[in-house]
Amino acid sequence: MRKQRLKLMGSFGKFDTQGFDRFVNEFENKVKGEAIVAEIEVALTQTAGAAINKVKKKTPVDKGTLRRNWQASNAKHFGGMFLIDIYNNTEYAPFIENGHRIVRGGRTVGYQAGVFMLRDAIREVDNNWDRLVGRRFLQSLDNVLGG
Repeated sequence: MRKQRLKLMGSFGKFDTQGFDRFVNEFENKVKGEAIVAEIEVALTQTAGAAINKVKKKTPVDKGTLRRNWQASNAKHFGGMFLIDIYNNTEYAPFIENGHRIVRGGRTVGYQAGVFMLRDAIREVDNNWDRLVGRRFLQSLDNVLGG
């Protein structure tokens, strides 16, 4: 699309729309950029939801406290990077995830292997991202960009 410089003459004088055209283009780019950021945040939220579901299924249950406390933060956008945290505030969650020593009488008598429910859930979501949310995300981006 070729840009044209339009000069109108009337009783009020001359009008140069070049500055306005530049403003419109910058505005469209900003709106598209914000729409893309919004689509990325939606995709991250969907991805976090899938990860939470998977990690809950993998979490061992005694009384259910550990399984119930999995949460995800809202998507955060810092510069060109997007972050979302998946966490569990239960005090013993790291010990179940990563494993721990078994200590009796001040002596280590064994080691309890980790379950790695979060690590494994994140890997599964990462490997299946396209199937889970990737296609919808790419379709949304295509719509935003006018493709």
